[in-house]
Amino acid sequence: MENYWLNTAKYTTPELVLFGIGAFFWILCYIFVIRGIIKYKFVGISAGVVGANLAWEFLWAFVFRQDMGQVIQIGYYGWFALDVFITFSMFRYGYKQVLPQNQKYFKWFFGYSIVAWTFVLYFFIKDGVDNEIGANSAYAIQLLISASCLGMMLRAPLEKGISYIAAWSRTLGSLFCGIMCIMHWPENHWILSMVIVYMVIDIFYLIIATKNLKFNGIT
Repeated sequence: MENYWLNTAKYTTPELVLFGIGAFFWILCYIFVIRGIIKYKFVGISAGVVGANLAWEFLWAFVFRQDMGQVIQIGYYGWFALDVFITFSMFRYGYKQVLPQNQKYFKWFFGYSIVAWTFVLYFFIKDGVDNEIGANSAYAIQLLISASCLGMMLRAPLEKGISYIAAWSRTLGSLFCGIMCIMHWPENHWILSMVIVYMVIDIFYLIIATKNLKFNGIT
């Protein structure tokens, strides 16, 4: 039971703290996305990646298991629970992210994306391509999140449902977790490259979003 709650035999205290901070920022991101859904009836994360996000969280919460300890596992459960609400809301309001002539197809393609991502990620993890905490697949999805959310914000720069605080939380969450991964797996150049690329996109996103604050305010 010594390493049941936190695996200090394999991970250093700074590594666990960094990951914990990153996990907290991601929970904060979800909370502000949900706040935007309730207040503005708009999902502030691109529909193109919510399916991948939900699939990853379901698999790492209930099918596979990370090895940092039960405290971190509870965080994985929390991510999944919050993302279930976001996914449900995407079925209700996600059509607002696509052109009017394509809205009638939205629910079908979004539902398919959840099934497809679950299938693909299951074998990605099962075949040993992922690492012990799911970071290889997580940062591939993170890159998709950054790119697609930038595209969504550029298409609808005045949409108040796209939360400025959620964007900062998302960026910081993945940064803290990324630093932890780089410290623990310095030979994993995949994660290093993903962190660098997504950070460049997110910095560009935050610069534009900051300029839009006078129109949107902080949401």
